[in-house]
Amino acid sequence: MHINVTSIKKHTDEILARFNTYDIWSINETNLKPHQLFSLQGFNIFRNDRQNKQGGGVLLAIRKSIKCFEILNATIETNEAVAVQIETSLGQLLIATVYIPPAGKIQQKLFDEIYQLNNNCLILGDLNAALEEKGSRKTNAKGVQLKQILEEGYLQCIDNNLTTYARNNYEEKIDWILATQPTILFIDEVETHAPLGCKEDHKPITFNLSMTADLKPKSPRLTFNFNLANWNLYRKKLNEYLNKIDLKQKLETKEHIDTYTIALTNCITLAMKEAMPLANGKIRNNNVSEVTKKLIEEKHKVYRKWRKTTNEIDKKHYYKIRELVSNSIRNDRIEKLTAIMSTLSAKKMQSAGVWNTVKKFHNKRTKQSYSGQLIYQNTTANNDQEKANVFARYFENEIFVSKPDETPFHNQVNTRAASIKRKMKMETSSRENKFSPITENEIKCILKQLPNSAPVTCNSSSKDF
Repeated sequence: MHINVTSIKKHTDEILARFNTYDIWSINETNLKPHQLFSLQGFNIFRNDRQNKQGGGVLLAIRKSIKCFEILNATIETNEAVAVQIETSLGQLLIATVYIPPAGKIQQKLFDEIYQLNNNCLILGDLNAALEEKGSRKTNAKGVQLKQILEEGYLQCIDNNLTTYARNNYEEKIDWILATQPTILFIDEVETHAPLGCKEDHKPITFNLSMTADLKPKSPRLTFNFNLANWNLYRKKLNEYLNKIDLKQKLETKEHIDTYTIALTNCITLAMKEAMPLANGKIRNNNVSEVTKKLIEEKHKVYRKWRKTTNEIDKKHYYKIRELVSNSIRNDRIEKLTAIMSTLSAKKMQSAGVWNTVKKFHNKRTKQSYSGQLIYQNTTANNDQEKANVFARYFENEIFVSKPDETPFHNQVNTRAASIKRKMKMETSSRENKFSPITENEIKCILKQLPNSAPVTCNSSSKDF
């Protein structure tokens, strides 16, 4: 699915409701800032945000069950692009989304670079190009530039009369589906839909790509309980497995070293599995995704190559891969934060299990001493255990006294904190406005401190004058 949204945050709910059955989304003009967090549940997000300017930006959303990794994230002149490579039944396929603003020119070197990365590619985007011979109402300047790219022969477009943009009785085809052979032969059922929102604008484009994407393997990592490990059994098993390795083999090439390293790793892993019990089964926390792992491995390979060759091209490749790793890790963090926030609600936070968890973690710190005290409802808490109880009682009496709602927990905490701050500010201001009356003794004390305030001295001095 492809669409120019002119602001992804305004239309997120509508896109999820209308196009959630599609596995790959190409979105132009996201209007996201580089520091803004954004995620779509069930999708990996790959972004190229416009730097230091309003508008623009492109995004690819790939369903999490599909093997994929980012391969290009670039802005050439005003052409913005991001490309992802996925595994299919017919090999690797590069999918790119490209946005070219109305005032920009189509940069052919961007399309050449995409093709050089993978000659089996699919490019979606709002190019603002109208080409009459390919289904548009007329041909504009960008249409001429697009025609030059198509005449190179490595890219073809979907040739139909479907208009992709409508406003004020004007319709035109300016969003394009470009692909190489044989990928373009697998595209069918191309359709346009009603624009997002209530006004006329770009129309969403959907199509079917008759390729089967390879799914990510379900191989969760396991954690072992080292405290219960049988180290004698571990040494025995490790010795057995190591004796099976041919120690006389020569390590002369890189392949020999890699094979020997894998054999040693397998020996350690097998011995560990036999000598150490599992700890609570699967790891529950989310580690980095497979996409990030592949990018990290690729970054290390490129770095070693660069240090060996000191080539400027390898250096640029390394820094590009490093940026892709940062973007992928950011996506993992956003997904993890979103998942955590979605699980926190008032209904869950009222359960006794939450406070039992609080007490359990505080019990581990009871041996530590702190001089601070907590006082609530005439109850003084000195140690961590008592503080946990007071904290739980405070939340039960002050935070969750009203009927629980379904808003995220962090929003409820922010609202309650703001209410408490306002209450404290009002109490402080009310105390500041209350002045006790000045007594007679205070007035006499002030007069005595003034110069010539003594009665005798004052009278005598007045007589002299």
